[in-house]
Amino acid sequence: MGESSFLDRLTALSIVVCVIAVPAWVTFSFSSSKPEQPEDQYEQYLEGTGAWAESTLESLTLEEKVSQLFFHSAYGVYSSSDDPSYKQLVDMVERFKAGGVVFFQGDPFSQALLANDLQSRAKIPLIAAQDMEHGAGMRITRTTKFPSAMAMGATRNKDLVYAAGLATAREARALGIYQVYAPVADINNNARNPVINVRSFGERPRLVANMVSAFTYGLQDGNVLATAKHFPGHGDTATDSHSELPVLPFSRARLDSVELVPFRAARDAGILSMMLGHLALPQLESDPNVPATLTPAVVDNLLRQDMGFKGLIVTDAMRMHGITKYFGVGESAVRAIEAGVDVLVLSNDEYAARAAILRAIESGRLTEERIDESVLRLLKAKEWLRLNEHRIINTSDTRRIVANTEHTVLSQSIARESVTLVKNTGNIVPMIPAPKRIMTITLSDTDDPTRGSYFNTQMRSYSPSTYFENRLLDVRSTQDDFTEALYEANYADLIVVPTYLPVRSGTNRLALPASLQRFLNSLLLKNKPIILISFGSPYIVQAISNQPSVYIAAYGDSEASQKAVAQALFGFSSISGKLPITIPGFYDFGSGIEIPQRFIRRGYPEEVGLSSDVLTRADSLIHASIADKAFPGAAVAVGRGDVLVKLDSYGYFTYQSERQVAINTKYDLASLTKVVATTTAAMQLYEQGKFSLDDKVAKFLPQFAQNGKENITIHNLLTHTSGLKPFRPFHQEGITTRRGVINEIYAEPLVYTTGSESRYSDFNMIMLALVIEQITGQRFSDYSKANIFNPLGMRNTEFRVAGRGTNRSIVPTEVDNDFRKRLVQGEVHDETAYILGGTAGHAGLFSTAEDLAKFAFMMANEGEHNGRQFLKPETIKLFTTPHNPGAHTRALGWDTKSPEGYSSAGQYFSANSYGHTGFTGTSMWIDPESKLFLILLTNRVYPTRDNKKLPPVRSDLADIVHSAIKGPIEVLLPTIPN
Repeated sequence: MGESSFLDRLTALSIVVCVIAVPAWVTFSFSSSKPEQPEDQYEQYLEGTGAWAESTLESLTLEEKVSQLFFHSAYGVYSSSDDPSYKQLVDMVERFKAGGVVFFQGDPFSQALLANDLQSRAKIPLIAAQDMEHGAGMRITRTTKFPSAMAMGATRNKDLVYAAGLATAREARALGIYQVYAPVADINNNARNPVINVRSFGERPRLVANMVSAFTYGLQDGNVLATAKHFPGHGDTATDSHSELPVLPFSRARLDSVELVPFRAARDAGILSMMLGHLALPQLESDPNVPATLTPAVVDNLLRQDMGFKGLIVTDAMRMHGITKYFGVGESAVRAIEAGVDVLVLSNDEYAARAAILRAIESGRLTEERIDESVLRLLKAKEWLRLNEHRIINTSDTRRIVANTEHTVLSQSIARESVTLVKNTGNIVPMIPAPKRIMTITLSDTDDPTRGSYFNTQMRSYSPSTYFENRLLDVRSTQDDFTEALYEANYADLIVVPTYLPVRSGTNRLALPASLQRFLNSLLLKNKPIILISFGSPYIVQAISNQPSVYIAAYGDSEASQKAVAQALFGFSSISGKLPITIPGFYDFGSGIEIPQRFIRRGYPEEVGLSSDVLTRADSLIHASIADKAFPGAAVAVGRGDVLVKLDSYGYFTYQSERQVAINTKYDLASLTKVVATTTAAMQLYEQGKFSLDDKVAKFLPQFAQNGKENITIHNLLTHTSGLKPFRPFHQEGITTRRGVINEIYAEPLVYTTGSESRYSDFNMIMLALVIEQITGQRFSDYSKANIFNPLGMRNTEFRVAGRGTNRSIVPTEVDNDFRKRLVQGEVHDETAYILGGTAGHAGLFSTAEDLAKFAFMMANEGEHNGRQFLKPETIKLFTTPHNPGAHTRALGWDTKSPEGYSSAGQYFSANSYGHTGFTGTSMWIDPESKLFLILLTNRVYPTRDNKKLPPVRSDLADIVHSAIKGPIEVLLPTIPN
């Protein structure tokens, strides 16, 4: 099935349902109580299968048939050929002839190799199954671990959930897995449920059903068997079936209206498998000790007959206490088959269970025809998986697919959309400006010494200027540890408390250990802003007597979720998650405060519709240009939307290759000064009404009105239509003072009639900077720092005072044998700007690619920065639109793309693009149509300005960057494999 058909399939079953007390914007698209009969998705999936399955069934002995119904456990780790566990596994495949294996923990290549080994030994291909509720990372190290199902529910985004299912399927097959025990279709409408919790998509039937359908379609479009669990619903219970037999005392009418809704949605989506829960349902089965797994009332009557489910019915682990407390290995196996089960998962003794089934057939309690029904379903599933044609995986696919960039991007995207800001007293989040001193106190219910370390690292990366004090308190902590942490908290400006309370089967833990609970309550008594974060169960606040200033739910401890919370705290991502559950007595379903992203963040190209593979060609281009001596060093920044997708440095300060450039290395921007500083200052003052574009320059600089220049306007300066000559080599004319240069420009005659044409001139921007100084009463450098660089966080951008000698941390420009008689490094290259003292309107600015990316982001983001309007959108449009398109491409200060011939913006940047270049080898281009920007910084004038190799590099780089666009500004979702 095609990927594009997902929404069509979902919509075909849907109506819009509005739920009382849910925000108006939240709608769930789902089936009514009396839907039109949907097309049989199950039959569509299995179309074309059967011939191999039927012929194979005929070839099997009765014992082999029964053996096919068992799935044995396996671990995807290395073991030697004489290891007892490996020998047992080989025995189950070769001698017992089990129908499948269930993998638990492992690592990618060990599992893939073991899966191939077992498949090569099996007479009938095996179905290898695995729990992958939130991706392969649930069980296997170094694979993609998606945020939990509840986190997905918090996004309300079906497309992301579908994509997660598809990505999970791709990784599963690359690891040798063909059946995924997911999605969890349980509705977590019991806050005291100790085992489902964040494994569920939420508490509302329609929401859970929506997500279950999406995940099912994703998995099965990726050609693995999806398995909805735990039928008929493990959500509304406070008992863990791993340790006891939970009781669901509900009527059939209640089950129909709540628990069964997601399972019906899975059925309608054509799900190929469902897993039973070991649950007692006294209103369906009179014996209180008989779980759903072992009663025909649930398996055959309810699931198979009433719901019309045609696929595989598999058990949860038969060794769980919900089964073994009342039934032995043999009896439980026989009862399960009698009830209508097809696959027995993880029996405590497969040989004994098989013997019991064979005896039941011999006695007439079971029939061979009943066994054939289940085996045929299983073989058809294997045929649908094409295991009869190809059962050995190519391990090169493992490396290509597992945890690849596409899947990592998807995981992080889900995590960002799931972060839920439940409470935000005092608008503490986002923390802008960041506090000077933050204390993080990690609370963990384990003895893992690494708990919280990844989150702390992420926190530091997003606020490098903050001093962080980190504390870990866990089950090993003593009273002295608690006392010391409380004391140190007094000195923090703000306290962040990440809590780790993951859902684990068999623990029945619903809250932090008592000692940590007491500590947290004591901490919350302090008169300090405290941010409480749940990297696990969102219900932890129920056990807290004193509530925090801020509460954030992340629903799990995946690295993606921890990174997303750190980004959200400091404004590097938006916050939009909504609680998919109610926290009784505290927060309602649908709660969640929305906050927009404030700053551009580092991220993957695929987050914003760009291709990493295409962008890598930029690296090849820059490296080849360095080898060709177009420049010795370079920095490239590429951004789209709200993501900085590329920030890289290349080469060395000089061709002697003594010092590598870094991403924070400063470059002489040359004429980029004209737009980053001078034009931006003019835009600000224009918005403030400090001048109009038609104002005469002489209004602010009376001495300028000499030799026919009295009618030159601000508009003429910005569009380079003043009539002034482009340039004069004052340094060669013996003019060596700032006042001397200014007076010479004041006295300059016109070289063409003002407004008649456009000739690019440094004099225009030199004069405009003087106008800005007159208006503001500040030195141009001081104004720029206070009003442009500091507000935009451009900490490494500055004008440098001329004549103060070399600064070897800055990339050198030219070996100046004419004027300064030295290598120019750390002082402005432009001779006129040097004479003017290092600060001028046309040149003099030094900066980094990272700082310029912040500036370009503001411009591409219609002037918005840090939640406020730095420049108005209409001002940006006015200043970046050509003002005489028929005659020239000059806008106000900015250049625009040439309609024909060479452009440093290349071929593909749109006609509405604007940018500028700098003589030292710098350039910046912004395309407002695609919200794409490109920054290139080089020192191409080293060792001489006679180097003319840069122009084709600029245009070729622009073409590569723009051709990386593969779609709109949204996550590039995984595609269906061929």
